[in-house]
Amino acid sequence: MRFSTRFGLAALLSAAACGPIAGEGGANVNDRTNGGQNGDVLLTGAMVVSPDGAYAVMQRNTVSVLVDIQKRTATELPFQGVRFLFAKSHPVLFAVKPNQGGVVAFDLDAGTKVLWTTMPAFNTTASALLLRVSDDDRSLVLGDYDRVFVLDATSGSIRGTVPVGSVPTDVGFVGPEQALIVGSVRWIDHKPATAIVHVDLSTLASTTLDIPNCDAPIAVLPDHSRAFVSPTYCEEGKATNPSGQWTNPDPVSVIDLDAKGPHFLKNLPGFGPVAMSKDGSRVVAYLDTKRMDPSMFDDKSKVPSTSGDQFHLMVIDPTSLGFTLSPIGNALPRFALTQDGQGLLVDATVKALRGGAYAGVTLGPDGLVAEAGVFGGAKSPFGYFDLASRAFTPFQGPGAALDRFVQATDGKVYTLKMQADGLGGALFSIDLATKTTVDLSRSLRDVGILADGRTLILRIRLPAASIDGQLYTQEDYCFAKDPGVCDFTIHYQSKTPVPSCEHDCY
Repeated sequence: MRFSTRFGLAALLSAAACGPIAGEGGANVNDRTNGGQNGDVLLTGAMVVSPDGAYAVMQRNTVSVLVDIQKRTATELPFQGVRFLFAKSHPVLFAVKPNQGGVVAFDLDAGTKVLWTTMPAFNTTASALLLRVSDDDRSLVLGDYDRVFVLDATSGSIRGTVPVGSVPTDVGFVGPEQALIVGSVRWIDHKPATAIVHVDLSTLASTTLDIPNCDAPIAVLPDHSRAFVSPTYCEEGKATNPSGQWTNPDPVSVIDLDAKGPHFLKNLPGFGPVAMSKDGSRVVAYLDTKRMDPSMFDDKSKVPSTSGDQFHLMVIDPTSLGFTLSPIGNALPRFALTQDGQGLLVDATVKALRGGAYAGVTLGPDGLVAEAGVFGGAKSPFGYFDLASRAFTPFQGPGAALDRFVQATDGKVYTLKMQADGLGGALFSIDLATKTTVDLSRSLRDVGILADGRTLILRIRLPAASIDGQLYTQEDYCFAKDPGVCDFTIHYQSKTPVPSCEHDCY
């Protein structure tokens, strides 16, 4: 069976709602610093924050709650949405309704006033498989079974559909009204091919190229000159012709973008999904010596020994495509690129098993990794890797984890160490300057951060309120620059009572 990064991501998102969660590679899905602005399924307990930090949507088990941070109100939306996406520069919220219920745009300046509702004729039995908005806020892209719908984001009118030929899995924007749609892998003579469809969102003119790789999230350089696609695991389920099997596992595919349109340049050794610094100066991937193709190395002296560490960190110069390799060890930790792009947060409390699975690492009585060290045998399961010096520094302090976290502009990271019951996690802070961790002695449902990079959103669980013999669910949203003191709090209480409660009614 082939495990793709898309299925791995779905598993991670499910875990985010139900219990401890794991991240993938440097493109860590647990990093919520951007507010969760990706149009993915919003599961119970999670939040999505608008780019300007003026609004947030809190998902509950039966309702979706719109929080107006300036007016300090929490209002139930008229339906529980599946996916949410804020416009990049306008006070508009796009929401996908369940069960082919269509797409709704809300005018946030007018509370929950509906601007428009559109009902695309999806071929799927559910709702949109993908939701993205273009950089200029003019176009919405909705994924269908083997195509995408393109909508006018202002009016909701459907401009038309663009064939992909397979389930669309991701979208990257390469300028105003230009998009790259990533399809899902097809196997041709036991070799993978994934369609990358270049679409003019205004005219719907499109061209398609195939990359010799499986599908994965796409990372586009800020200058739109190149894009990178790299899966975590790429393997066909069964090969009827063993001599013709895929022999270049999980590479980093490089796509050049120029006036003639996108074209496949080459595959680099390694696997992903890749992470990219904000300025586009670094791309981070990984290498597995047990699943690498030495022929992909232009410089054969760089091919690592198969008798050494299995996993290597791969830092790519996106212009020259040169790369460095740093041995990690025989267990692959979770990584997250820091906001300044200078280093990686390293979490070996959860290790990756190639093929999309994750497992907890056995810790000794002193909290150190008992199974395997990282970066030359470092004993701490949690630390910082400097990309320039290629040195790993363990964090000092209580053990934390990259289960759900945000990065502040002052060099602090706030992370939840998730509870097994799925009701949230313990809040820790990480000081990247001093490489220390602190247990902040708070249990939260979720943590977010506003656009100023300083103000945290602490989602606080509350027991149901009993009013006139009936139970109403409730929670608080604490806004704080210091997580120990709320600058102000917005309270939510359900409009209708619930018949009974388990835990805190989540």
